[in-house]
Amino acid sequence: MEHESAQARIRLGLIGGFLLLLCVCALVIIAASSSMSADRLVEHSMLVRQALEQLIGTVREAETGQRGYLLTGDASYIEPFYAAKAQLPVLEGQLRQLIEKSPAHQQQLDELYPLIAAKMDELSGTIEQRQAGHPGVSMKLIKSSLGRNLMRRIGDLADDFDRTELDMLRERRSTAIAQRAFLTTVTIVLTLLAGALGFVIVLKAHHYANDMRQKNQALREEAGQREAAELQLRQSQKMEALGQLTGGVAHDFNNMLAIIVGNLEMLIKRLPESEGRMRTLGMNALTGAQRAAELTKRLLAFSRQQPLQPKSVDVNQCVHDVSVMLRRSLGENIQIETVQGGGLWRAFVDRPQLESALLNLAVNARDAMKGIGKLTIETANVFLDRSYVDAHSDVAPGQYVMIAITDTGCGMSADVMNRAFEPFFTTKEIGEGTGLGLSQVHGFVKQSHGHVKIYSEPGVGTTVKLYLPRGNANHDEALPPPAAETAADPQRKVLVVEDDADVREFVVSILQDLGYEAIAADSAESARRMLERDQQINVMLTDVVMPGANGKQLYDDIHVMRPEMAVLFMTGYSRNAIVHNDVLDAGVRLISKPFTIDELSRELRAAIVAHGTVH
Repeated sequence: MEHESAQARIRLGLIGGFLLLLCVCALVIIAASSSMSADRLVEHSMLVRQALEQLIGTVREAETGQRGYLLTGDASYIEPFYAAKAQLPVLEGQLRQLIEKSPAHQQQLDELYPLIAAKMDELSGTIEQRQAGHPGVSMKLIKSSLGRNLMRRIGDLADDFDRTELDMLRERRSTAIAQRAFLTTVTIVLTLLAGALGFVIVLKAHHYANDMRQKNQALREEAGQREAAELQLRQSQKMEALGQLTGGVAHDFNNMLAIIVGNLEMLIKRLPESEGRMRTLGMNALTGAQRAAELTKRLLAFSRQQPLQPKSVDVNQCVHDVSVMLRRSLGENIQIETVQGGGLWRAFVDRPQLESALLNLAVNARDAMKGIGKLTIETANVFLDRSYVDAHSDVAPGQYVMIAITDTGCGMSADVMNRAFEPFFTTKEIGEGTGLGLSQVHGFVKQSHGHVKIYSEPGVGTTVKLYLPRGNANHDEALPPPAAETAADPQRKVLVVEDDADVREFVVSILQDLGYEAIAADSAESARRMLERDQQINVMLTDVVMPGANGKQLYDDIHVMRPEMAVLFMTGYSRNAIVHNDVLDAGVRLISKPFTIDELSRELRAAIVAHGTVH
């Protein structure tokens, strides 16, 4: 009986244990189901908040694009507005669908969506005014409080919406935490299951941590790349603004220097030999003016407004010729080594400007080495691929001829490298440099559609790499034309077209001294009338940039009716009117201000000879 009673107790214990296990399993299933439901609700709250944030962010992007367009007039700024306008209905529908079971949220959206529509109407109105040519009206609308009040009300409603969702999220999280606590308590009864569950949790946590570390690292790398790209964009915009400023200043200086240089030359020629002191003073003044003219040429080079005449150039030969000159000029304490690449491509550049750039870099290297060190000039064929271009937005992928100039000087810090190409920036002592050498190199390379890069380590040295566009068989290097005789042709009658009265008077005076019959016009319209009245005018010397019609337009107008007329253009700096893609049009002769009497005589004679038979 006791054995049977014991077996009965065992059976009852087994049955009770089994029932208890069933209850525990049922409780676990119920708790797990409740926990999953709570998790889904928490996830739903996160989705709602994300959808709201994306909706409000899209409205702000639309406002940012509108303001950028109104301030700059650049159509690229308006693209975010149109993208936002197209995306808003979709986002509003998504958010409405997410909160369809929440009457409180539905009521909040009923107040929010009309305000967003009103805000978009306000943005559209200002853009339409700007596109219609009424910037003042659009700016007046911006300055009014309508748009600001709308955004404030939108923000307030969005905050209310978010707070409501946050309250629901906290409640759902509290529920989820309580249910998980109950689940944990129940699972303690089953030690083996608890251990297995703990192992699974630890394993998943480990995987999650690794995944989060990888994502955080990717985000840090992306942020670093974005910061570098933004820095490069800001630097490019700064250099472009400086270029526009220096180009305008150089143009104005060239007009003034043209008058100064020309009149000084005429004054010196008229002074008798007995006036030695006066002639010396005049020559000193002329030398100073010519140095100022050289300075303006460097400013034009930096601003990429100098006319270039690129040809297919043998870069190895150019480097050899420059290195021969450098060995004589840099001093015996500078060791010069050239490493010329085999099978080097030809480059499509202006050779004199390339030689000037190499000289500037060599002089900078000598100064960095304090007159003692080694200068290495290397050439090679390179291909700049898409990955390099992605990191340097100012260059196009393709084939380039690379020239690297390396010195063993003091090197540059990161801050100095970032400002190295700015005009007038220099680390030299006062009076030892103008700060235009590297800026001239930068302007020439960019104008030639190339790329320039500085690598430097303080205390080690510096390498400047020039990437020049590869030439082709159609870019043959032409020999310079034979120099024309400079004697004036008295049978030529020259019409001078120049809007600056001082320059006009000075040029006419020079031409008369050279033996030409010269008359003047102050505009293209005046020149046309004079050409119609006077058929004896057979040479025209015209400025490029003038109010109204420019010199190139004047030439195009009269070329058909007066094809026999020789034309010489003059300019302080060249615009697209006569220089296309920074390269002189074929057959166009151009003299840059300021010019000397001999230069004007030579170029005018060359234009006459090139045009036709000299009388």
